[in-house]
Amino acid sequence: MKKLKIALVGVGQRGLQHLQALSDLKDEELISIQALVDPFKENLDNEKIKSYVPNYDEKGVKYFNKFNEMVDSVNVDAIWFVIPPNQHKNEIIYAAEKGIAIFAEKPQSLFLDEVFPMAEAIEKNNVPSICGFQMEYDTWYSKVRSYLSDKEVSSIMMINCGAVETHGVKHTIINKNDGPQDRIWTADRKWSGTSMVEAGIHQTDLMRYWTKDEIEWVSANYVERPLHLQEKEGDNPIAYHVSYGLKKGGIANLTLTKPAGVFFMERYDYILTTKSMIKFEKDLKVYGLGNDDYDINLGREHFKNNNIYKKEEIENIIAKGPHNDPMGKENTKKISENFIKSIVEDKPELRNNSFESSINSLSAVLAANVSASLGGEKINIKEFERSTKYSKFRKK
Repeated sequence: MKKLKIALVGVGQRGLQHLQALSDLKDEELISIQALVDPFKENLDNEKIKSYVPNYDEKGVKYFNKFNEMVDSVNVDAIWFVIPPNQHKNEIIYAAEKGIAIFAEKPQSLFLDEVFPMAEAIEKNNVPSICGFQMEYDTWYSKVRSYLSDKEVSSIMMINCGAVETHGVKHTIINKNDGPQDRIWTADRKWSGTSMVEAGIHQTDLMRYWTKDEIEWVSANYVERPLHLQEKEGDNPIAYHVSYGLKKGGIANLTLTKPAGVFFMERYDYILTTKSMIKFEKDLKVYGLGNDDYDINLGREHFKNNNIYKKEEIENIIAKGPHNDPMGKENTKKISENFIKSIVEDKPELRNNSFESSINSLSAVLAANVSASLGGEKINIKEFERSTKYSKFRKK
């Protein structure tokens, strides 16, 4: 099988995670790594890279501090873009115009006025693309999507209890005057777009992936971090409460928390259809009789006579545990492997998303920020993307 020639742009925290996956895939002879690009020489230091990616082999890899120099001098088939979302400078457009396949980490940008020209360039030049939503390749989550394929989803309740410290370990360097020098870029709202945009976009996209649906509207309320805490903890909110309206009629609620000094992390996910509930336990379970001709009157008789169904009568295991970290190494590798094979083997069906299809996830979290700033205003996503009413929120 042909080896795909690839380059990686951005060798910060997430870039190194991708480099680990790509180095593994290189060892499996699926790709050859042609170039690494990062504006900071420190990030291209071989000793530093190998401390994070032990099997990285620098032989034949060229290093660049400027993106255009790399594209103009190195022959590559695909580029992994792992750039802080406010730092794009038309690199994706430039690559697409040269016919190079695009792997774009999320968030694709903080500004829709930048995103739409990227999508148009990718479409115009007919280059393969994917966005870095690795949870779309998780085994359990694929089972959820499959189960829901012929169901009506009425509600999703998702709670992500995190800690601000976990959102503050990234070691991407920040230029002087571009952000706080004593902390990483995700702590700064101007760089991250808030934790909802930088992190909550994963859960938002997952809701769309599970339901094969689009987000039609959003309403959000945030709990801002008090001013006296922002110097040490960053200026992103402490808690995010977001409601999404799905086009097919369901409602999805996402609560995302980032307190300081808690160090407790847990996820709760509940998915309701009209006649079942999906719950993530030791195994992935569906609760409900699952009977299309279920007679609600007989159900009432059961309750009246205290003849309630036993747990084992209404539970169905659709995936056995344990469930590995859906954000971890396994799915980071899996999304890249599928992207590579989709190109080499000409199997576009291996790409679970595209740059264009992923814009709805980005628009939803950016609109959540705006809704929160406007007192929880209900915002239609298509209007947010195109209407002059929201034009100032789309600009860089």
